[in-house]
Amino acid sequence: MTAADAPVELRVDGAAEPGWLDDVHGGLARLWSAVPAVPEIDRMRFETAVIEIATNVVRHTTPVGPDPVRASALLRAAPPVLEAEISDDGTLVDVDLDPAPVDDFAESGRGIALVQRAVDSLAFSRRAGRNTWRLTRDWST
Repeated sequence: MTAADAPVELRVDGAAEPGWLDDVHGGLARLWSAVPAVPEIDRMRFETAVIEIATNVVRHTTPVGPDPVRASALLRAAPPVLEAEISDDGTLVDVDLDPAPVDDFAESGRGIALVQRAVDSLAFSRRAGRNTWRLTRDWST
């Protein structure tokens, strides 16, 4: 395995507030610098999906108590697969991973459908008081 093929992993932690989204963008930029072989179309689709889920965490997750929601984005490239695990310690999120067809021109309510189009897999779970999203995209296909 060459250095270019070695897995790269980084984590972006913070309060689930707009500034954290800037940090996630920065994390993705560092990931692309570390794994330059990822094709531009795969970068764009994966980044769109990650930022959509992270934005939903910031906008829709509510704290369990008086402290702000804490969020984490684990970004991983293990060629040829991109993975993200986005989690938060907010209240349980009501998620429908099988949404009804949506109007592509609607101003809201398209997020999950958009993410599903951009990645190969999308999963949501709730364990140990954390909401966790898992996304993968294989750039070899």
